Amino acid sequence: MRLLIVCGDYRLGGAETVAAELTAGLVARGHQVVVASIAKGGAMAEVFAKHGATVHEGLARRSIDPLAPLRFARLICREGIDVLMVLDPLRNGLLYALSGSLLARRSVGRLCWCHSWPGGQAGRFHLPLAAYHHLGLLTAVVCVSRGQREAIAGRLLPRRILPVIHNGLDFAPPARPADRAALGIPPDKRMVIQVANAMPDKDFQSLLCAARLLVDRRSDFHLLLVGRGTDGQQMARQIHQQGLEGVVTALGPRKDVSELLAAADVFVLSSKRETFGLAPLEAMAAGLPVVVSDLPGLDDLFTDGRHGLKVPPGDAEALAEAIGRLLDDPQLAQRLGQAGQARARQFGAEKMVQRFERLLRLVCPARAGQGIRATR
Repeated sequence: MRLLIVCGDYRLGGAETVAAELTAGLVARGHQVVVASIAKGGAMAEVFAKHGATVHEGLARRSIDPLAPLRFARLICREGIDVLMVLDPLRNGLLYALSGSLLARRSVGRLCWCHSWPGGQAGRFHLPLAAYHHLGLLTAVVCVSRGQREAIAGRLLPRRILPVIHNGLDFAPPARPADRAALGIPPDKRMVIQVANAMPDKDFQSLLCAARLLVDRRSDFHLLLVGRGTDGQQMARQIHQQGLEGVVTALGPRKDVSELLAAADVFVLSSKRETFGLAPLEAMAAGLPVVVSDLPGLDDLFTDGRHGLKVPPGDAEALAEAIGRLLDDPQLAQRLGQAGQARARQFGAEKMVQRFERLLRLVCPARAGQGIRATR
């Protein structure tokens, strides 16, 4: 089978990371994977190529490019694509890719692998998805959690075209911890880490407010921010406004996230919206106790009090209390870390690849008529 994965660009992100895991798994099973980006740029192109994909970059020359569908059509024909899968409901990207599949005059299965939550920074993406489905241009929308499917179902999209396939990771052996001294963290401080790109839904403001509350009560921790945009001027202003210089280190995007997690004591994710929670899954796999916002998209990941702690989204006081609780109670932190690590093993890449392979066979035109159903 020949699969075309379409992404916005090749910048590092959770969706791109999981897509690379899927690529590696499918290629190992004898399938051919082609990956194409709408815009140029990003280090993930090299990762996809390393995993055995044929990589194309920048099929749209500008934000509105009427020739982009033609480029997709040529790519689909040249590569003999059987199934097209758009990574997230990209605005123009979804339009370009689906239009290109029509212009190719080739029967292909059409999927959207949705990593977004309706509303918030993602907007009302369910409207174009519903329109494409009713026009016969979209076979299914793959959800990454049951909570996400419930949020999308009923918004003009029937449940039967919303299969759930949890994100999965290839869990490597424990990484060697990063050097805390090289990160500027004093030896007497506990390390709290958040791994998230600086986007509105990640709610860094609540996290920094929680850090401020903790600073007023204790001085034994240091907060590390990792992700695209965390090292920008806007974040620096927020840190300054809270008076957290010397307490918070903003590293920006990093390739050594596993080493940073291995060096940390507590993981936190202060999001207002999440579809699955890849970053806390990585932290759990590393044996870290985690504190996350209590969101429907994270319900599949773990149970509060059993595998980690959950707090109301946007509640800085509750977030500070949960972090402080883990810092004060090493036994609790160890118990949650061990339970979370065991739970994380249930979200391996192999299981994700198997479920995707099954879905791809169902939507492949060569196997038309079998249909799909919205399963876990």
